[in-house]
Amino acid sequence: MHPTPVVPERDAWLLAHSSALLRPGERLYGALPVRLDPLVPDRIPRRCRRAKREALERERFKGWWRILLPVSFVMWVCALPAGLLERGAHHTWHGIRRLFRGRVWEGGWDSAAGWFVVTTRTGTDDDRRHDNHRLALAFTDRRLLLLSHPALPEREAAQVLGELPRGRFTLRPEPHPARHTHRVDIAFPDGSWLALEATEREQVPQLSGLLSPV
Repeated sequence: MHPTPVVPERDAWLLAHSSALLRPGERLYGALPVRLDPLVPDRIPRRCRRAKREALERERFKGWWRILLPVSFVMWVCALPAGLLERGAHHTWHGIRRLFRGRVWEGGWDSAAGWFVVTTRTGTDDDRRHDNHRLALAFTDRRLLLLSHPALPEREAAQVLGELPRGRFTLRPEPHPARHTHRVDIAFPDGSWLALEATEREQVPQLSGLLSPV
């Protein structure tokens, strides 16, 4: 049990944001900002993406903005070769790093670990992209909440991206390479698992403790 919620001092906003999302009688154990491991896929398959109507409505061209469509198309065509080169270099560098870093997740897109990645990358409904990397985890006596990480938490409330009930996640028992000093692995009952990264090295024991069975 955690008599006082575990929240980093520099991220004290998480206490108020997480507490506001609790159900009647629910108890907060702690909340921490995290990232997916750098080698977890940064793009999710199209079949796993869901429509974001709020973002689409916001970006829909109306009225005189339609005259800019030809200009936007020309700019897109001109930028396409550079984008392809950049993407190719990105994949090459990730491939080289993966040879030395090893596996950082297992189970595939249809597993619980895959759901965690998709939920994180999908982000909030007001952003049409599916490449979100900002995340906070709130641990209660009933659930694990995946929360958005607002750029300005004093102005914008964290949103619930997804949740898992207690018993559907735990700390992965198999140790990861010791050289990965910021890494903590979360495991799921279906055998899948995923590497997370604490934003600060000092938060690794806190994250590990919150993931451990109560």
